[in-house]
Amino acid sequence: MVVESEEVRHESSEEYDSEEYEDDDEVLDTEHIDVELEEDDFKTQGKERCKDAFLNFSSDYEDNEADEDNDLVDEDEEGFGSEEEIDDTAGANDLDLGDAVGAGFPIHDPSVKWNKMKPLLGERYESPHQLQQCLTNYAIKSGYNIKFAKCDTVRLTAKCGSKMKSQPCPFRVHASWMTQERSFQIKTLVDEHKCVRNFNISNLLSPRWLARHFLKELIMKPNLKCKEMQSIIRTKFHCGVSWSKAYRTRCRAMTIIDGKLTEHYARVWDYCHELLRSNPGSTVQVGVTVNPDQTTYFHRMYLCFKAIKEGWKIGCRRVIGLDGSFLKGTCKGELLTAIGRDANNQVYPIAWAVVDIENKANWKWFLELLTEDLNLLDGGGFTVISDQHKGLLEATKEVLPNVEHRQCARHIYANFRKTYSGVEFKNMFWAASLSTVESEFLRKMDDIKEVNPNAYEHLIARDPHTWCRAFFRTDVACEAVENGIAECFNAIILDARKKPLLAMFEEIRLYMMDRFYHMLQKAEKWESVVCPAAIKKMNKFGEDLRNWNVNPSGPSIFEARNGLEGYVVNLQSRVCSCRLWDISGIPCVHAQCAILFTGQDPVHFISEWFHVDRFKAIYANNILPVNGRNLWPRTSYIKPLPPLARRMPGRPTLKRKRHATESQDKYSQNKMKVTGKGRTVQCKNCLQRGHNKASCKNPKVTPEPKPKKKMGRPRLDPDISHWTRGGVRGGVRGSRGGARGSRGGRGGNRGGAVGNTGDVVANRGGGVAEVGGVAEVEGGGVAEVEDDTIPEKYLVHLWKAMQDLKLSRYSTEEIKKSLSLTDSHMKQLNDYNDTIEQVLPMSMEEEYPPQTETQDGDEENIPETQPESEEEEEGINDTHELPVHLRIVKKRRPSERIVKTKLKKMGCVGTSSNSPLELD
Repeated sequence: MVVESEEVRHESSEEYDSEEYEDDDEVLDTEHIDVELEEDDFKTQGKERCKDAFLNFSSDYEDNEADEDNDLVDEDEEGFGSEEEIDDTAGANDLDLGDAVGAGFPIHDPSVKWNKMKPLLGERYESPHQLQQCLTNYAIKSGYNIKFAKCDTVRLTAKCGSKMKSQPCPFRVHASWMTQERSFQIKTLVDEHKCVRNFNISNLLSPRWLARHFLKELIMKPNLKCKEMQSIIRTKFHCGVSWSKAYRTRCRAMTIIDGKLTEHYARVWDYCHELLRSNPGSTVQVGVTVNPDQTTYFHRMYLCFKAIKEGWKIGCRRVIGLDGSFLKGTCKGELLTAIGRDANNQVYPIAWAVVDIENKANWKWFLELLTEDLNLLDGGGFTVISDQHKGLLEATKEVLPNVEHRQCARHIYANFRKTYSGVEFKNMFWAASLSTVESEFLRKMDDIKEVNPNAYEHLIARDPHTWCRAFFRTDVACEAVENGIAECFNAIILDARKKPLLAMFEEIRLYMMDRFYHMLQKAEKWESVVCPAAIKKMNKFGEDLRNWNVNPSGPSIFEARNGLEGYVVNLQSRVCSCRLWDISGIPCVHAQCAILFTGQDPVHFISEWFHVDRFKAIYANNILPVNGRNLWPRTSYIKPLPPLARRMPGRPTLKRKRHATESQDKYSQNKMKVTGKGRTVQCKNCLQRGHNKASCKNPKVTPEPKPKKKMGRPRLDPDISHWTRGGVRGGVRGSRGGARGSRGGRGGNRGGAVGNTGDVVANRGGGVAEVGGVAEVEGGGVAEVEDDTIPEKYLVHLWKAMQDLKLSRYSTEEIKKSLSLTDSHMKQLNDYNDTIEQVLPMSMEEEYPPQTETQDGDEENIPETQPESEEEEEGINDTHELPVHLRIVKKRRPSERIVKTKLKKMGCVGTSSNSPLELD
């Protein structure tokens, strides 16, 4: 053991009188505990009640309670210490002992169960406090209330606590010290009650009395809740107590079990000497701070057992996780831990230390001791994983300059997410972090750079060599990018971190002893040569095994291909160009394909770091047992005081605060709840973020008007500027099932214009096209031509569209704008219209009457015409034999409101000439 201090404190051992430790040698005797326990648990005096006697009771608790300020009146007991004077005159039941020796009178047995105790005349007790306990047990069992009129170091007088004045209760007990021997004796006893039994005697159920009755429950169940204690008290004692009294009861009971805080720090030196005696070769170092007034305070303590560090040297991979966690109990400070990974990829705690604060000085002190225990030298060939604590990073560079220092990727992303949040950034970050080759990493980073160049610069500034697999070493068989294994150990010892100093160290030591034993027993049941965790990870790597093909190049060289991806595998060197096999020591999917191609088992190609033999060698030597507190050796060092408390702002928490990126535990009730936590509000008054309108002190700012959004669906290809896509899906004037005809009638094909089958055929959504010609794309109109002349095969289609727009009272300019027509196109269509008018009869002229324009340029109203019946409509078409592509069935003219609405939805009105036209 190494003792460090700011000043030299070696003093002569003669200054420490043996009487100074006389009280500390006394362990709380089983016979003095008024608790209902099984007889088998206490066959002999002084036996341990659990794994360690120190975890049960403090050494001098009983004596301190008996001699406290010469006053045994409990502050929680109401009615005790009444000012009423009691006459000590002997009555009928008085015992006149004089100076006689009380050898013939009974002696009180404190080992009797509390509900069997009953005061007897002449019974002798050790002290007034013991008699008070007996009377309290008797009153609670009987259901009668009592109060102590006199209770001091000389005498004790108790009477009935009933408030009935009409019929006073005669119950009375008086006791005092005997003159011939050191015994406290009952000299007056009137054991008669005339009052009514009342179990509402909560004033007698003090926290001190209740604490002694909850020792067994709290030893077996340390996490017993105060609500549960209230229920137990109500059932067992037929009386209810408040939650605050149950809480004080629990605190007192835990003080008896774990010992007082000052006692823990006072016996730190004794505990360290016992560890070195029972486990030689271990490292135990205690640091204290000596003030100018020679007051000594505890500073820090380091512990590393020989069996643990020897096991790490034999079989663990050369990877160490460093982390710090807060202490949750009465002892304030932080616990620094060094965690390794065994052959089954499980937690392997190496060393731990308690410090006052996590800073560079304490981390440097911890790493120096760890380096000496594990022979790390300058860190060459070793890997350290930690968070981004600044003091830890600087201390690692000074103590282990050549070590590979990885930073936890989860902490990197937690800081990255504060500025660049979202699912897209999250997926891109983890894709870059899990990349195993540098080219893949650069490609992923380029994706981030395209989305946000600042996010790219943020990650590059965090040194990707510390959090990306593409830059990890290949000789440690560990591909981990997170330090989750250290976080796992902190969660395991959460209950231990709530205990005082020495109780916490003992809890961790007992956990490690039990873990070593069970890990060795577990390994005996494994039949494979490789540990199960490695096989499970290999199967996870090979989930996509069926999609890869193998091309042999030699006896041990292969090429695994999946489409355009290809990787080179060398079975003799046990490497793959993807580097995952090199980093993890477990065959990747490409290596597994090559191994199976040769007819071998991939399990035999797993690294030796994961073999069962190494696992057994790690846990072969266990921590040796340690004696209880009553057998610890006495040292001559000055007893240190507890460190000064550092009050942190806010209410202390017991659970670790999970980050938003972490998945909630399975017992969380609102893990799927969408909340507004983390959002930044925006003020509606000044339009700034960080406050709301109610607390805004800035002048009002008028927001800029937002540009009006174009109505309708945007075009799929805005680069097309001609009328080649003038028609929308379904064609112009072509309804599904044929133009101007019912579904399945004598119209054109589906969505096309009219046309004879075999003459012209319309694709789905297109206009018309010759058989064997170029098919029109979906949603298009007619095919584009190189010159500015409308082909004859599309002339009918555009002419019909122009006639429909004229029926809807469109002007010439609006028609040109809607159909993207030029002046030459309009001239060609007008010439075609003149030709049609010569062919069409008068009935067609009635359907399309000539239109005149007013002075304002608007067309005159055209009266709507409707066929009188379906026979008339059919007769017109049958009477005049016209080509099929010129047949036009009369239809009710659409109103201006309908046409304008549809044109606005499609962007034809008030937009560019490229907007499509949709008319049903």
